[in-house]
Order: sequence, then C-alpha cells, then structure tokens
Amino acid sequence: MDKQIIKNLIMLLIILTVGTAGPVKAQGATTVKISPSSAFVAPNATVTVTIQIENINNLFGAEVHLTFDPALLEVVDADAGTAGIQIAHGGLLSPDFVAQNLVDASAGRIDYAISQMPTHTPASGSGSLANITFKGKAAGTSSIAFTTVLLADTNGAQIAAITSNGTIEVTAAGPTATVTPSVTPSVTPTPTQQPADPTYTPTPTPTSPPGPTATPTPTSTPHPITPTPYTVTATPTFIPHPGTIQGYHTVRAGETLYAIGRAYATQPQAIATYNHILNPNRLYVGVRLAIPVAPWSPIPPGPVAQRQFTPGGDVTPVPSPVCRYMHTVRYGETLTGIGLYYGTSIWAIARANNIYNLHIIYTGQVLCIP
Repeated sequence: MDKQIIKNLIMLLIILTVGTAGPVKAQGATTVKISPSSAFVAPNATVTVTIQIENINNLFGAEVHLTFDPALLEVVDADAGTAGIQIAHGGLLSPDFVAQNLVDASAGRIDYAISQMPTHTPASGSGSLANITFKGKAAGTSSIAFTTVLLADTNGAQIAAITSNGTIEVTAAGPTATVTPSVTPSVTPTPTQQPADPTYTPTPTPTSPPGPTATPTPTSTPHPITPTPYTVTATPTFIPHPGTIQGYHTVRAGETLYAIGRAYATQPQAIATYNHILNPNRLYVGVRLAIPVAPWSPIPPGPVAQRQFTPGGDVTPVPSPVCRYMHTVRYGETLTGIGLYYGTSIWAIARANNIYNLHIIYTGQVLCIP
C-alpha cells in the first residue's frame, strides 16, 4: 500500500479517536452551578451568588432545592411585600407560575420552583435562574449545596443536568482598634535658645503600650440540618373551584388556552388542571375541554375564542378521577417533581386529591395520580 495512503489512514484514525473522547462530550453537558463557586463576606455584610444554568436547550420549568449553614449565613429577603423570605428571580426563565419560593431560615433550606406559561418561548443557552443574597452572621465556611435539581422542557420531560456546589466563607471580624505607638522620626532636634544645663536630663515621653494580642474568633461548627416536613403557607397562584364545571368547549384550529380562557373569563391554568394538560402550549383540534369555575380577572388583552356555551349557567358535577397510580409522598418531594415523574401536571394531581394549596403536601400522604 502506498506510504501516503497509510499516513492518511493513521491521521484519520487519530482524529476519530480524539473526536470521540469523553472530555469533548462533557463540554456540552447541561450544568446547574453556584456562581461564583467560592465567595467571601464579612459579618453583617452581604454577598450575592447566582444559580447559573449553562448549556441548556428547550428549558421551560425548573425546580431546585439547596442547603446552607444557618449558623453562619442568613438569606436577605428579595420581596418585602410577600410573607416569608424569598430569593430573587433570574432572567433565564420568566416566572409566570411560581410553585415555590421560600427560605427556611432555621433549617438552612431554599426551595425554588418556577415554570413559564404559553406566552413565553423555552430558554436555550446559559443564564441566571435565580439570585441569592446572603448576609454573614459568624465566622466560618458554609457550603451552598444542591439537594434536588429538576429541569423540564416544553413537553414536561426531564432534562439531565450535572450540579456544581459552592462555598461562602464568612471572614472573622477584625480585632478592636488599639492605639498604635507613634513612630518618632529620626530627626535631630533643633537646639533651643536656653543655655545648656549639664545637670538637665530630659524626661522621656511615654509611648502607648502595644495593643493586646487579638483573640482569633473561633470557626463555627456547621449547624446540623434536621429534616422537617414541608409546611409552606404561601398563597398559590390560583385555587380552582372544587368539583364543578361550567360547560364544554371543543378546540378549533388556531385556538389557545388563553383564547379559550378569555371567551369564558376562566383562568387558563385552571382549564389545564381540569383537563390534565401537561403542556399548555399544545392543544389538539377536536379535543373536548371541560371549562371549570375559576374566574379570571383582570383579563389581559389578546385573541378570544368563539364561545360554544353561555358561561355562568348551571354547573355540572365533575366525576371522580381515575387513578393510574398511587404515590406515597417522600420527604423533600413536591407536586412539580411528582408530576414530572409520572408525566402529568401538578394541577391534575391537585384536582384529583382535592389539594387547594399547591405548596403543601405531607410526607406519607398517598396521592392519586390521574
């Protein structure tokens, strides 16, 4: 065989081998990380870190749970007008539906879950999911660690991601200021006009004694985090009227949940809940939708579907749900995560189990999964 052909084959083999190496693939992996990975803050000062998502494609919803050491750090509330302590939304996703945003200051836990609604397109690339401002309390180093990360695309399918934790060091407070001895410049004094006195001995000017040695502030022992059941009391985005519907609407070409909701002054999210619609972006022509009693006001401007019945008339009882699975709630689970696992929406689960506050489920609770 020709030597040049052999060389070309060898070079091609090298290129193919290098091109399929693991590290090259890892560069494109979706990553959820704390940025910066390490930060410093003094007691009573603040520092802001970001929950950064990198190399994401078609992101529509996200849920993250983090821990920190409450003996060393506290979270500064990002929304004084809302009860509890919240973190700040980032710019990667539009927080159309906020399933969770709560900081447990005593346990050192952050629970955050948001999803976009059909008016927004999915996010791709890299950006900030949320920003957390910490205030230093005592000297020591606290990890900012992910315990759960769930990312979902427009179909409700989970997006695989790797996580990278961070740390914040609260630097020790400086020692109390002491009087520093003045350094006497080595300048020859100018003789005075007084006659020299051979018996005169100048009295030395006393200098301040050096300050006491600073006692180093001991490093705080990390505070153990004791798991506690979720007891979030924040008000949900909407509460559908239990057990009743106004009528039925058959989807026509070009209609959206928002257009149908405007026609009957009914919340689009409630329509999605009652009809087990996981992805509000996808409606199929010919599907018959139950329109629940869930008043929507004020109604934003936009396309309006043609009414197929008169709203506000007699209501029809909703039949009992058919359970595909029975799920026992484990510690740390949320309706969002359970919905992603079973491929259904949090609203469908809430309706089937008469859950009127989407933020509250209990460890050991048995849920009907429709």
